[in-house]
Amino acid sequence: MVERDPQRLFSQSQRNILFDLAEGRCQRCSAALGDGWQADHMVPWADGGRTEIENGQALCELCNRRKGRQVHYTDEFDPRPFQREVSDQVFDRIHANEKLTVVLASPGSGKTLAYQGTGTRLFRADLIDHVAIFVPRVSLAEQCETGWMYQRTGSMHGLCTLFDATKRLGKIRHKVKEKPLTPLSEPGSGFVSTYSALVTNASVFLEWARRHEGRFLLVADEAQFCGDSKDEEGGGTKAGELIKQMHEFSRHALLLTGTPNRADNQPLILADYEPHLTNPRRRVLIHHAEASYANGIAEGYLRKFEMQRTNARVAKRTLGAPDTGAGDTLLEYNLSDDGSELIPVLRDEKVWKPLVDDVVRAVRDKQKFNTAYRGLISCMQQADAKKVQKYLQQRYPDLRVALAVSSDANAPQELADFKVKQMDLLVTVRMAFIGYDCPQITVVGILTNYRDGGHLSQLVGRGLRVWKDMPPREQSCVIVAPDDPKMQGFLDLLREQNDEGVKIFEEREEQEKSEGSEPVQEELSFIESAVATDTRAASNEVDMDADETLMVEHIKRAVDSAETVTTLKRAIELAGVMLKQNPPVPAPRPQSDAEAVAGAPKTERQEIADFNAKTSEAINQYLYRSGVKPGSSGYQDAVMKATARVNEVSCAAGEANTVEKASRRFRAALALQ
Repeated sequence: MVERDPQRLFSQSQRNILFDLAEGRCQRCSAALGDGWQADHMVPWADGGRTEIENGQALCELCNRRKGRQVHYTDEFDPRPFQREVSDQVFDRIHANEKLTVVLASPGSGKTLAYQGTGTRLFRADLIDHVAIFVPRVSLAEQCETGWMYQRTGSMHGLCTLFDATKRLGKIRHKVKEKPLTPLSEPGSGFVSTYSALVTNASVFLEWARRHEGRFLLVADEAQFCGDSKDEEGGGTKAGELIKQMHEFSRHALLLTGTPNRADNQPLILADYEPHLTNPRRRVLIHHAEASYANGIAEGYLRKFEMQRTNARVAKRTLGAPDTGAGDTLLEYNLSDDGSELIPVLRDEKVWKPLVDDVVRAVRDKQKFNTAYRGLISCMQQADAKKVQKYLQQRYPDLRVALAVSSDANAPQELADFKVKQMDLLVTVRMAFIGYDCPQITVVGILTNYRDGGHLSQLVGRGLRVWKDMPPREQSCVIVAPDDPKMQGFLDLLREQNDEGVKIFEEREEQEKSEGSEPVQEELSFIESAVATDTRAASNEVDMDADETLMVEHIKRAVDSAETVTTLKRAIELAGVMLKQNPPVPAPRPQSDAEAVAGAPKTERQEIADFNAKTSEAINQYLYRSGVKPGSSGYQDAVMKATARVNEVSCAAGEANTVEKASRRFRAALALQ
């Protein structure tokens, strides 16, 4: 129930102030105000708008009639407290003539729907005409377009259906440099692009921003990947400077970030900071809305976790110096004590293969609850990811594995299809750790050496989103990771629910060098071998050492339980049961007979590309039937003539730039005689 202001109409003194603030002109069309001018609520009174000067505007009679009676929308969108806070903050700050709202939110908190819902609210209040959204990766741009609105079988699908169709945001198209970014015939539409595309095609976006000055909401999503090129310490990005310029033309900017700083510890673009209360060397991000991991647990949209950390015995050999006669030395230590050589350790197959096996085992356990559950493995580099994929195919031939690496042109489609097709595991490097939304992922394998808090939070966040198809209380995320000291630090942070952000670990300090000393030849050393040893488990509340984890794992296999070991431990303790026996060999996961047939929804750019490709193929087939084969004399001329005929019949010139035009060209190509 909306709480309405007891004062419905503006008083005469308020009207006089509004008239003076507007300098006697309509605040929509700038026409001189006559005797019948109206004191109007910018946020409708029926929607909770206050009858205050900050929420008032002076309108002429014509503009007031055009605005018409306030429409009561019947939305199905029930915002989370965090999403409502974002919308309210943006509204309040716009009415206070502020140009920026900063939001600090953990992965899975619903940032995308927060800005889409906020944009719809601003459009309904006639505060904006468009939204301009920038994200770090193409896959997120495509996810934004199809997640909000797409058509299939003649009907509209996506998050847009949560909002009353009487008035809501229209299409949010993925754009790289195509004009127009937003069609003139579609008020309320928007575009989404990447920071990289903004840098490459800056003139296209800045030209659009100038044309729509003061009438669009600028959204910088995952803003921790967009730096400031003018900060004192350097390390900024060109995209950051361009976002600043876009911001100057916007009605308001919404900065959404998962961390209070960039990954290189530099400040976020546009944001302000204040000194830390106890540490003068630290700066605290000034933000206006926040959603922490603790909020997600409390409100039931984020899962609890169990982290399984596997230790390793590392052998490091240092070669002796011939001139001193010293021989080689061999140092053996545990990974849990020293993680400084994490890269070569994780590349030793005696370490990464057991970790991969643990991921597979955890996925199969989860699939006993629901066959649609799946896992994610993040590797250091593309070569590592391909080795993991090959190992999975050889050792587990029944496993359905997808690979998404940037060298593969089909990787974005692999990511999209993984969410809708029946799959088991996704192997990737960094493509799927930022904003990738697939709540069926309940197991996350960490085979990467990155240990900054922002990266780990984003990566683990892929498995923390609650899936609506299962009761939240029955869901948890298993994290399979190496047992290095910084991973322990990340575990501590997850438990502490740090409200100041997810910047966990300090950057490594450079090795101090003595001034004025003679150059010293460093000893040549390398990791000779590393082998995984024992595994220990920890959840939000429970810690288990390696022996205890092994014992409960034996019990789990003996009774063929799919519960995590920490959950089973609590059950055993409650029952007073003490058992210990060798684990049986787990049976393979039963295959499902039904395979998903519908692929992921495609963006308009993808649909146009598909139609254009099919049109070219139809023209080639027509020429082949006519006896004109590729490579023959006059083939290219025949292609040009056939293409011209197709364009003439379909009333399209060249490659079509809309789905409708591309579809007409394809039908015309099929009709060639």
